[in-house]
Amino acid sequence: MPSCREMTALPLALLCAVLSGCMEGGATPVLQEGANVARVPETDGVPVMIDGVFSEGEWDDALMVDASEAVKLYLKQEKGHLFIGVRCIRLITPIVDLFIQPTGQEIYQLHVSAQIGERVLGGSAEEDPPWVWGHSPDWYANEVRWNRAQEERLIAEGVSEGEAQSRANFPYDGFEFQVRASKFESSEWRIRIEVPSAPDYDAPFVFPPETVRRSTDGWLVLTLGR
Repeated sequence: MPSCREMTALPLALLCAVLSGCMEGGATPVLQEGANVARVPETDGVPVMIDGVFSEGEWDDALMVDASEAVKLYLKQEKGHLFIGVRCIRLITPIVDLFIQPTGQEIYQLHVSAQIGERVLGGSAEEDPPWVWGHSPDWYANEVRWNRAQEERLIAEGVSEGEAQSRANFPYDGFEFQVRASKFESSEWRIRIEVPSAPDYDAPFVFPPETVRRSTDGWLVLTLGR
């Protein structure tokens, strides 16, 4: 199974804290405990390579959200795009779902795993449209990828399929999203993430905590623009 580094047992308690501004000079963000609104900074720093590696310097000018000991979020705007980083620490997680509700619009679900896809949520699970894999208008994120030849060699040696795939993974630390700001034509987005993790993929890590898919109550509010 793909991995964001080795997993340790972690509580699901989350810290409801976001960075809503920067200190003078734009050097170090200021952490505001208990805030649920974040003004996303407009930056002109090191470009983000959408590969999930979180290279040195890429996110130094971003707002950082300590979602938990296991998940860190990074937020910044640059040249008409919103960048969202979901960095996984000590978690086995090949999946992230990003939920976005622009002001006055429907809830969009952006899914990333070995494939990417997008859909609009309906009022109930039965109303959700099927995924069209590879469909990502005006956004992109890194997929989980692995060396298939290495995977096949490991399986031939008797390694299970899941373990072989995990051992053949190309390195990644999480998922990096790039969303064109004009995709939703709104200066305020409510967002939520789900991070399914081994060993129980049916009980995903959720931020903000105790929020649900089809109600934006308690979601993190992002204010875009300068």
